[in-house]
Amino acid sequence: MCLGISAFNMERPSLPWLQRFDKASRLLLSTLMSGPSGALAAFRTLQRSQFGEEGRQGFNWRVFTEYLCFQEPVLKGPEKTLILKPILLLLPALCQRNLFSLLLILESAIPKDCLSHLLHASRQDPCPDLWVERLRDLLQVGLEGKSSLKPSLLSGVSEQQLKHLCQKVMAKHSKPISERKLSWHVEQADSCLVPHGDTPISGTQSRKNKKPAEEPLDPEEERQTKRLRLDTEMDTDFIEPLGVLKGFDGPNAGNKLMMKNSANEDIHNLSDNVNQNTSKETAIEKGGTNQNPPQDPAAGVPDHIKVHVPKLKERLQMQYDQSDRTVPPELQILNECTPSQLEGLCSLLQLSECPENELLQFCTWLVALSPDLSYSSTAVLVAKLFLPRVLLLTEPASWTLTTALMVFSSKYTRSVCCTLISSILQAPGKGHEQIKIVCKLIEECLEPEYVRLVFRHITEVAWSEDILTILHSLLGRQVELSTEIFNVLVLNLCHMAPECASSMHYAKLLLAVLTKYQKSITLAHQQRLSCALDLNKTLLKKSLQIALKRVASG
Repeated sequence: MCLGISAFNMERPSLPWLQRFDKASRLLLSTLMSGPSGALAAFRTLQRSQFGEEGRQGFNWRVFTEYLCFQEPVLKGPEKTLILKPILLLLPALCQRNLFSLLLILESAIPKDCLSHLLHASRQDPCPDLWVERLRDLLQVGLEGKSSLKPSLLSGVSEQQLKHLCQKVMAKHSKPISERKLSWHVEQADSCLVPHGDTPISGTQSRKNKKPAEEPLDPEEERQTKRLRLDTEMDTDFIEPLGVLKGFDGPNAGNKLMMKNSANEDIHNLSDNVNQNTSKETAIEKGGTNQNPPQDPAAGVPDHIKVHVPKLKERLQMQYDQSDRTVPPELQILNECTPSQLEGLCSLLQLSECPENELLQFCTWLVALSPDLSYSSTAVLVAKLFLPRVLLLTEPASWTLTTALMVFSSKYTRSVCCTLISSILQAPGKGHEQIKIVCKLIEECLEPEYVRLVFRHITEVAWSEDILTILHSLLGRQVELSTEIFNVLVLNLCHMAPECASSMHYAKLLLAVLTKYQKSITLAHQQRLSCALDLNKTLLKKSLQIALKRVASG
């Protein structure tokens, strides 16, 4: 049985007007209060309710609207003047935003008179939230049947301020860089109305008509750019049912590493994509107009770099004491290479196929090299030195390979997270050995900030039983998580409940969340987790319910 949430977390445990709502309405309101993604959570709650006890009747929007439009007496201002306000206006701004976002999603399924009453009640707010106001305008357009045109979510003042801000920032940079980093600023033909059928050009589409950027983006910049683009596509994500877990294989799918030719092609393609992306960006960095880089990376290595290859090969094949970290002077050439040249140099040195003892020696030198290599260079090295080896593992990694990876990770952790771990998470044929490597890195190498970075990568892929193993290692580090990441963690785990009802691994993961992140669990989380526990069929069900009760009583 799901926990009934009888009040919002508004520092007032009992709100008299809230008791007027029926159970289904209270559940919907509590879900809308769960955070920035409350509209999506509420949409999925309504979807699941169609298969529950009240599925035949459906959600009663008329009763819900009547409750929200009911005039409640409240005290206003320092003089404590008694006035009447619709209950809708007593909801926090976040809840109102999520509510109107949900109404936009379900507009065609809600009676028009209900929408009209809610819009009328919302307009009684003397100081409306700007975001709510714009969402309300969109609803009004749909209600009036003007679906061919939709207003921009930005007001005229906001558009002018944004345009002025973009001009100020772009003035401080060269044109190519500013266009790349401000790709979210797209001018429209009409600043007020956008034809509904004409989709504004996204950052991805506009980049197809431009030359790529001069230098690779830092992972944080890429993530922020993606997040800005995703914000504009949020409506599509809302309408897509259970999109977060699209492609989940279930607990009984098995963790098989395909070693046929097709699987090996997938692995090599994944590794090659990392190298090709870097080499393409670097080709543009050099100012060339040729969009097709040479097929052989070694062909792009200048002669003054090639002359060091024989000496470096000779040094790699020599036996060294591992405690001696003296860097060969020839290795300084790495700091003079662009990423594409470095890729070619790795091919000439055959680092992808060299013996593991030579790999360990090379990594020892890299860590001792000064000055430090750039992120783009170390990303190429990870893709060349480790990615193919790790993806092709069918038995436990050797001590030498593991040590070489640990040594490299001790200095260039971000490159390992964003190139190696991220690629393993996305690999279609990842198996037990690849998961073990990721877990070992998480448990023994990563600092808290990089543990959080891996959490972010986890939220961007479809979840399976393999991902649960990695999540267990991540939770074991007990790092502090942002509200955004923790919300996604709980939401995804709850959506996996039906498929993982008999999985002990999944049950242990839920228990870890309930015990190690007890202070982060909100009332909305408790309600969702309670529903997930009701479906559990493992021996840990009783322990999970006790842990949840302990969270609720705390």
